[in-house]
Amino acid sequence: MNKIILGLLISSGLSVNTYAACTYNFDATPAQVDAKNASGGRQIKLMSPISIAEQKGTATITYIGSVPVDQVATSGKMISMPSIQTPLVDKAVVGNKIVAAEFIFDASNLKNVVLGDSYEIQQMAFQILGASNLKNEISLDLGYGLINKDTSLADGNYVTLTGVTTKRDTSGSVVAKDVDRKVIPIMLPTDGKVRVGLYFNQVSKQVGYIINGTNYGYLNLIAENALKNIGFNGVGIQSPNPNSKFLGKTVSVQLITNKANMQFTYPTGTTDICGNAN
Repeated sequence: MNKIILGLLISSGLSVNTYAACTYNFDATPAQVDAKNASGGRQIKLMSPISIAEQKGTATITYIGSVPVDQVATSGKMISMPSIQTPLVDKAVVGNKIVAAEFIFDASNLKNVVLGDSYEIQQMAFQILGASNLKNEISLDLGYGLINKDTSLADGNYVTLTGVTTKRDTSGSVVAKDVDRKVIPIMLPTDGKVRVGLYFNQVSKQVGYIINGTNYGYLNLIAENALKNIGFNGVGIQSPNPNSKFLGKTVSVQLITNKANMQFTYPTGTTDICGNAN
């Protein structure tokens, strides 16, 4: 599971209609993907299809090959961010108490595959970047992984969270402040969909997480400032096994930003990122 890509971590006054749905737009274009790839680093391509309405991207599992290529569903602003040193300006965060979002990893097409001794590492993830007006405050890689016959972890299903908060060093560069990583064994729900909720406390500057309805509390991270903008990058990571039993099967990642569509119970006063309470 230590093979999960930590792309964001190591790469480099609004009026609110409380009755309006809170949305996030996976609107990155092929031209933006090409520009990102031309700049170097791990290569990407857009998931297909991507549903703007459902905030969902679907990936078909292929062999990772000699040149790793991840499939993504993200926003144009997120993919075009020039540097981790530049504060992200993407989806405005409205709310000065606690704001939440949920994430669905759909592995239902993998659920009934008999793996036996087949070596399998299948991963999906969301990379979340939260920024104040001053700097990028927190990066979080939230991943789901199915592991079979790997040397790093026992066979089974896992949720991982790897987070970093930031500070400025003496030269003014943005560097890591706090780092925390959780690797949590889970049971795959009967429908094959893993749901995770994240909530950011704008007062204490902490991030809490809920997995399949169980609240695990806060990560060991404290940001320096409240969030003003947030961005999301959904990722499907391909199989390292050329003979994987999952080749050709589809998986999907989905982002839930509208409070009315969230399923979990959050601390009192929690809203979605648009400030809607329900």
